[in-house]
Amino acid sequence: MLFVILKNTLEKYNPDSQAKTLPAPVARSFWAEKWSSCSKKLVLLDLDGTILDTAGDLGSAANQLRNRRGLESLDIDLYRPEVSRGARGMIHVALNKNWTDADFEQLRLEFLDAYYNNLLNQTDFIPGMEEFLSELIGQNIKWGIVTNKYQKYAKPIIDGIKLLNKYCSVLVCGDTTTHAKPHPEPVLHARKTLAFEGEETIYIGDDPRDIQSGYNAGCWTHAVDFFVENNKKPHLSDWGSDDFSTTAQELGNKLGLSLA
Repeated sequence: MLFVILKNTLEKYNPDSQAKTLPAPVARSFWAEKWSSCSKKLVLLDLDGTILDTAGDLGSAANQLRNRRGLESLDIDLYRPEVSRGARGMIHVALNKNWTDADFEQLRLEFLDAYYNNLLNQTDFIPGMEEFLSELIGQNIKWGIVTNKYQKYAKPIIDGIKLLNKYCSVLVCGDTTTHAKPHPEPVLHARKTLAFEGEETIYIGDDPRDIQSGYNAGCWTHAVDFFVENNKKPHLSDWGSDDFSTTAQELGNKLGLSLA
């Protein structure tokens, strides 16, 4: 029983542990030819750091934790490389705390409460991604969002941004399925909900977990990093994705879209 509890806790706060049990992604250079030849296509995307720049609101919530403890606010750019890790990443940057620390759960709840009250103060599209999604809409290509963000936090953001609320065909959150990314279940759930095959689907994300999830769901994968100058992550080519981009325009071009 103790082992099960520890295992569930590990997966809850450290989903990276799942990555060790899943096949590692392998880049497939022929992806573009295969995907472009499909008569119908589905584009699935991560949310934070892929569609939206949420670092301002996430970082502000983390800074509230610092301020309450007599510490000065940190520059938002210090939080940006950790956005994909959610509360774990923000709390680690703000207070140098890890999920294994005894007070982590209290800090997590405090952070999430602060974030919930400030979901859309500074959040906006990453440059070029609004145009990217608009081009998908214009070409009648279905698209959806697969995020590890829980529905309580993701849904108000989607509802508050007209383009996302009106045109997103499917939203899979961190608590929609039994497992979160890097497990393939969330991506599988999204494409099966919309009745697409793996070869008709591409998953785009800014974290290695996104690539592992998409790959093991049988989809094509595309890694992005739109904040290269602030990035501390390994180079995108090390993630095993089928391709990668550092701007929305580059991403659009590789997917055969016409972005100015």
